[in-house]
Amino acid sequence: MSATRLRRILTPVAVVAMGFGLVVTSLTAGSASASTSPKAGVPGVTAHSITIGGTEPLTGIASSGYNEVSEAANAVFKWVNSHPSMHAYVHNRTINYDIIDDCYATPGFGCTGNSNELHDTDTLISKPVFATFGSLGTPTQAPMRAVLRAAKVPQLLVNSPSIDFNCGVAHAKNTQPYSQYEGCGAVKGSTKSAVFPNTFGFQTSYPAESMILGQYIKHNYASKKVCFLGQDDDFGHDGEIGLTYEGIHPAIADYYNLTLLVLDGASSITPYITAFSSAHCTLVYVDGIPGAVAAALGNANALTYTPQWVISSVGSDPQTLAGLLGAGAPLEKGAITFAPLPSTTDSNPWNAWDHLVLKADPQPKYWGTVTNATLLNGNEAIGIAEGVAFVEALHAAGATFTRASFVADLLKDTFQTPGLTPLKYTAANHQGLIGGYVSIVSATGVTTGRTSPAPGVDGQKKVYVTTGTKGAKVTLSHRVSTTVPAWLR
Repeated sequence: MSATRLRRILTPVAVVAMGFGLVVTSLTAGSASASTSPKAGVPGVTAHSITIGGTEPLTGIASSGYNEVSEAANAVFKWVNSHPSMHAYVHNRTINYDIIDDCYATPGFGCTGNSNELHDTDTLISKPVFATFGSLGTPTQAPMRAVLRAAKVPQLLVNSPSIDFNCGVAHAKNTQPYSQYEGCGAVKGSTKSAVFPNTFGFQTSYPAESMILGQYIKHNYASKKVCFLGQDDDFGHDGEIGLTYEGIHPAIADYYNLTLLVLDGASSITPYITAFSSAHCTLVYVDGIPGAVAAALGNANALTYTPQWVISSVGSDPQTLAGLLGAGAPLEKGAITFAPLPSTTDSNPWNAWDHLVLKADPQPKYWGTVTNATLLNGNEAIGIAEGVAFVEALHAAGATFTRASFVADLLKDTFQTPGLTPLKYTAANHQGLIGGYVSIVSATGVTTGRTSPAPGVDGQKKVYVTTGTKGAKVTLSHRVSTTVPAWLR
């Protein structure tokens, strides 16, 4: 593959279509005005409805693909609202989801929304919404934790695997992985901890995922020389930290710069892959967005370098990579990855139900006509899973609740979602899903793209789980979410 071909693989928008690490350019200091003038009763809740809201990149640099997440969650709410038989389950309340286009707090690149995250969050609080739900991204949502805490608004199911959203309790700063947003550690200049008891994540954390993949590497590829390429923020750094927790210390650990990837495309990744090849690394672990993964695979192909690839879940979706690599999609075949949800082409009953929900959406904005032959993608799957999780939580809250009691119920119950592990929050774990499959990519292109559980995992009906913290163990657990609850059908 020529250097010209590699550069053409990645346009600036395509590079960041699946990224969590953009630099936020338009956040400003301040507090939410609505926190000083709360409405009577429970904000956002009436006897017949509940209103939640989120900020999402519906347009702009990160919109491609990610604009489907919130709309897929909303399709779940529309499904429940339109089925009278399900109304009793949510105590006869309709769910209204107010989605604001924040352009991932990055102006330009076709942004038609408001790229000031503080303004967008303040708008939601002022409506008012009962809680924010499913808002996307670490650099956009981490700074909003304090704003929402001051306004007493729960920050639910943040769409990011960052440990920044596992802040239910105080963690000693020196035991936590990297975070450019201070994570759950000590506030600068203070001995107190930055605790956000009303903030909850959903996805398996970066260090938990790399610990699970690290254990699999240690048990199955102990003789391999490992090189690591990560994104130069909490995504990549936490990935490497998780590997070290499992005793894997890469011979070379490099970090790519997202801005350079946007500006220079695949050529910005060339030096790293060249170094890995020269060092004769026989296993390469990539903690990066699909644009970085496609660049790594393409560069290796140009060098006829064929290591065993291990790719974290954010960057491994076969459909997305096929769109970036075109005819080069088979380059991912045989890669090891992680899957917290059922593979979107599996026969798992959740996937058939997902199809029903998307097909029933009367006004789909970001996907075309859905048929039984249409492949789900990872963005749709995660959005639907988050939507189901909120409906389960709303049921658990009962007919009468407050923000405080809703959060308390989140900590008491276990929720059945499409996730391969139970969704169980505790005072010490606000992360969300804590595990999934180790999978082998068997994709040869977008029409047959899928991952399948690695040998010895699916046959046992088990998945790997861990909390992703220092000293934690990776264990096997029975998977539970293989059937759709009767009330949802």
